[in-house]
Amino acid sequence: MLYLCTVSWMVANALWGWLQQWKQSNWQRRGKPIWAAPLWQDIAARLEKLDVQVCHVDAHIPKNLATEDHQNNQQVDQAAKIEVAQVDLDWQRKGELFIARWALDTSGHQGRDATYRWAHDRGLDLTMDAISNVIHQCETCTAIKQAKQVKPVWYGE
Repeated sequence: MLYLCTVSWMVANALWGWLQQWKQSNWQRRGKPIWAAPLWQDIAARLEKLDVQVCHVDAHIPKNLATEDHQNNQQVDQAAKIEVAQVDLDWQRKGELFIARWALDTSGHQGRDATYRWAHDRGLDLTMDAISNVIHQCETCTAIKQAKQVKPVWYGE
């Protein structure tokens, strides 16, 4: 399963159904060629081999109107810049790690099992391996783990 979150309504709508309509109408709409048809044809061909779940996320909104989706988008942007760029694996694995990092951040860095439950409750099919991988690379999780190991000065007195 590939989870694709996009800030583009064009991409979301294309993946939700426009691609099928365009393909059936020979990559035309109202008698005119679809913009960037070769790219959309390539995307459609690749999607035939994948199980894809698409969601749209609002991107740039005023802070006073910020929602959980907006905060999640900021976290996903951060994860995309940090984690996916650093991991040299095949693109499907990168997608899984990308979503695992987003789930870890969004669920509050509560550990592997809690992140797995949080993701599963929201329909995300993540593996424990992917979650463990991003936890191992997460600076926040490392800091939390280290803080739990530090004993107060009065401990044991």
